[in-house]
Amino acid sequence: MKSFAGSKTSCCVYAAIIAAGLAAPAAQASFVVQFEANNKGAITSFTGVGGVINQSNVTVGTFDISIYDATSNSGTSRTPQISTVSVSIAKKGSSKKTDILAINLWDTGFLPIGSPLTLAGSGSVTFNAATSGDSATFASGADPLDGTYSLTTPSPPVQTGSSTATYSSGGFPQTQTLVEQTAVFSPNGTNPFSMGNNLELSLAGGSNVTLSYTTTVPETASLELLAVGGLGLLLKRRRKGQ
Repeated sequence: MKSFAGSKTSCCVYAAIIAAGLAAPAAQASFVVQFEANNKGAITSFTGVGGVINQSNVTVGTFDISIYDATSNSGTSRTPQISTVSVSIAKKGSSKKTDILAINLWDTGFLPIGSPLTLAGSGSVTFNAATSGDSATFASGADPLDGTYSLTTPSPPVQTGSSTATYSSGGFPQTQTLVEQTAVFSPNGTNPFSMGNNLELSLAGGSNVTLSYTTTVPETASLELLAVGGLGLLLKRRRKGQ
């Protein structure tokens, strides 16, 4: 995957970013989805309003995107989450030649809920029509320093592993799970952090898929244990008072 699922040069570029203080590109807004076909560098971008991105009838290269919905709860005290439900992404034409569509979604300003935190990415892909070898590969990323990333910038500091769903044979529709991948990171004190995800579709002509995927930071086990301990202490005090 070009964005942050593993370019061979990303480590070198990432080291340069660390030396520069992880400076973020000033041009990118905080909540953005970007589409790029066949790594050609021609990127179509949409900016979220009120934590929502909703687009329809978008054409990117040889791909038609009928509906694209994304939500983010950045800046709230709820479990940090950024998710996508993409309905009917179709590869135009009948050629069996495979084309690639990269989808990058990123947002900043998530509030830390503890430390360390676990970044988790998971999802599913439904092949409504497909050719053997069609695939969808998904990964998630986070930056404790609240940086912004895009299809043209290097990988973020923290990445989950990637998960791939591949169509082989069988009838339609066929739904496959993008297995949950996790990574651990520590926020920069009480400062906000950023996170996002990247999905790469590889489809032949006439193929059509439905996608759903989520990047989230569930509450840490230590916070849950603290809550249980606090409840036990409260019950103990109540018993003493009776």
